[in-house]
Amino acid sequence: MDTAGYVKKQTLYLAMVAALIIGFLGGVVYSVYRAPVADPHDHDTANRQETAAAIASLEQATRDNPKEVQAWVQLGHAYFDTGQAKQAIAAYTTALGLKPDDVNVMTDLGVMYHEDKQHRKALELFDQVLKLDPAHEQARFNKGVVLLTGLNDRPGALAEWKELVRRHPMAAAPSGRMVGDLIDELEKTPAAKP
Repeated sequence: MDTAGYVKKQTLYLAMVAALIIGFLGGVVYSVYRAPVADPHDHDTANRQETAAAIASLEQATRDNPKEVQAWVQLGHAYFDTGQAKQAIAAYTTALGLKPDDVNVMTDLGVMYHEDKQHRKALELFDQVLKLDPAHEQARFNKGVVLLTGLNDRPGALAEWKELVRRHPMAAAPSGRMVGDLIDELEKTPAAKP
């Protein structure tokens, strides 16, 4: 039998596998180059629109029910999360007018005062919180932040954070870093000269 016009089975299988691989890779390359490019700003725009709609809804809720504490707190949080310190201050102040001595709202208000460069008011609030609840972790941490970054009071900040770690040995900053590590780093770093 003349085998000149025939292909071995093994060669046929290899050719089929190669054709499949080339076809697959060709399809991937084609789809990558032909696919529309996603605009990274579309996601940001959608998030901003959702946030604006949520804030508008919360503002309406506070107008509809001005005595509803949680609506004011949520509005304050929305402003807090979007970096609108003055609006957050107003919302949290209203919430505290309806429900005084809410240590968590007082702490958030203190953070917003710090953001608004009203460091003394922030410290006053943190001190009020700590008088009501000496173990309030967030207030004590934030008091240290204000002392360090707002008033350049390094010893005061270290004292607050050391007290925080004494009460809560596993206390962590919002970044996840242990407060004990922040203390060690701050103590090892020379103080800036005025």
